[in-house]
Amino acid sequence: MIASNLTKATRFSRHRRRRGFTLLELFLTLSMAVVLMTLVNAAFRFYAVDMDSSDMDMRRTMLAAAVMQMIEDDLRASLHPEPLDTSALETLLASTAASATGGGNTGDAGDPGAAEAAGMDDPALEEEVTTTVSGVAVLQTPGLIGDQYQLQVDTSRLPRLEEYAVLMDVDPGNLADLPSDLKTVTYYVQAADSIGIEDPLAKLDATTSTTAGGLVRRVLDRSATTFASTSGNLAALGQTGELLAPEVTGIEFSYWDGVTWQIEWNSDELGELPLAVKIQMVMVDPLVAVSEQEPRVFQHVVKLTMAKIIEEEEEDDLSGVGL
Repeated sequence: MIASNLTKATRFSRHRRRRGFTLLELFLTLSMAVVLMTLVNAAFRFYAVDMDSSDMDMRRTMLAAAVMQMIEDDLRASLHPEPLDTSALETLLASTAASATGGGNTGDAGDPGAAEAAGMDDPALEEEVTTTVSGVAVLQTPGLIGDQYQLQVDTSRLPRLEEYAVLMDVDPGNLADLPSDLKTVTYYVQAADSIGIEDPLAKLDATTSTTAGGLVRRVLDRSATTFASTSGNLAALGQTGELLAPEVTGIEFSYWDGVTWQIEWNSDELGELPLAVKIQMVMVDPLVAVSEQEPRVFQHVVKLTMAKIIEEEEEDDLSGVGL
């Protein structure tokens, strides 16, 4: 009886040792594990790419908002003084000159001889117009001038305290700008590999070009800008400025006159600033090929507080009609 029980226990233990996974079960388990890991990897990569794309879009939107805010601050600080009315002074000088010469006319300001004697025919007192030197506009009166792809505006803003430290520099060659409350700000997009503003980050990599394309902002004293334009120092003027955003590949400006959007504006010719300026900016990722991405377009409209509606003078059609 005892031997029979031992035999049964031995057979049972051998039967338990022989039980295990079959080859088919092991193959199915490995296949399911591979499929599960593939799905997890695909989900992780999709999540990472989607998050990276969202992060890049957010960063691009923040950069566009910062650039638009900078342009808006410069436009809102634009300056366009009213022309001085010298009619009373002309009348007084003409009367004084006529009295000094012993003439009988004591108050005729329209007399050419009296005006000449009073010195009112000086060409310097005539109405000034905008001059252009080698494609660079020089405004005679502070204001705004621009076309579809470039904007130049004269701003009035008190200089910051750190700007006065430039005057204490021992090397006069380092004096690039003068602290003043009247600056000329210019915005434009320069092409890559052109003679212009150098990218400070590209200097760290010797394999890349130091001149990159992007949005350029140039801020100089108005007198320094005018002198550089009229003296022919356009090369130095074109290489002065700050590369704001290499991501900006295009920018367009439009000017609202109260009726339609204009693609050009000259405050010397029109006499006033535009009521509003519309900015359209195209941005891409500079690290990705342009053909592999879709550029984003940002638009912003800035209202100028110093602008006035242009009043057109009506001609008197009844001048030759006898009443």
